Amino acid sequence: MPRAAQPFTPDQDLEARRNWAGPVIAGVLTSDLVAFCQSGVSIVLAATASDGLPVAGKGLSAIISAEGRVRVYLRQCINTPLLAALEAGSGIAATFTEPRTHRSIQMKAKATRKRAVEPADLPEVARQVRHFGSELVDLSYTHRLVEHYCMYADDELVVIEYLPSDAFVQTPGPGAGSQLGS
Repeated sequence: MPRAAQPFTPDQDLEARRNWAGPVIAGVLTSDLVAFCQSGVSIVLAATASDGLPVAGKGLSAIISAEGRVRVYLRQCINTPLLAALEAGSGIAATFTEPRTHRSIQMKAKATRKRAVEPADLPEVARQVRHFGSELVDLSYTHRLVEHYCMYADDELVVIEYLPSDAFVQTPGPGAGSQLGS
């Protein structure tokens, strides 16, 4: 299975953040993190159900505004428990992972809003899903599995929007879980 010659490490994101001299959006996002989260990566979402148990969901893509608002696009039909938890007021943790390197970033927020999909966003959603699927195929996942994992219809998409309050490096290794920014 093809993989990165050197897997990503938590230290790489921590050092990049320490050395970052550019603007920081919403107190936690650099332009590098924004680009990473919008590049076509795996997105796993987590919330807490009303019974106190965790619920997880799967995002398809993300678009981050200039103000740092994160919009995660997901299939409504397979994310019903997650959406119910968010509508009941749960906070959210969203983890963005590049399969080839295992580079992972997690963003948290105390509140979300469910939004309608803007038709103008659909080409970007499709681009990110295609890129993620191509990466999985390059890693020797079967076309059939990738097609099933990445399938969606435009009319079943919903958007979860939030302003991140914290970001963490989640790449496996020493330093995983360290906070990025304030």
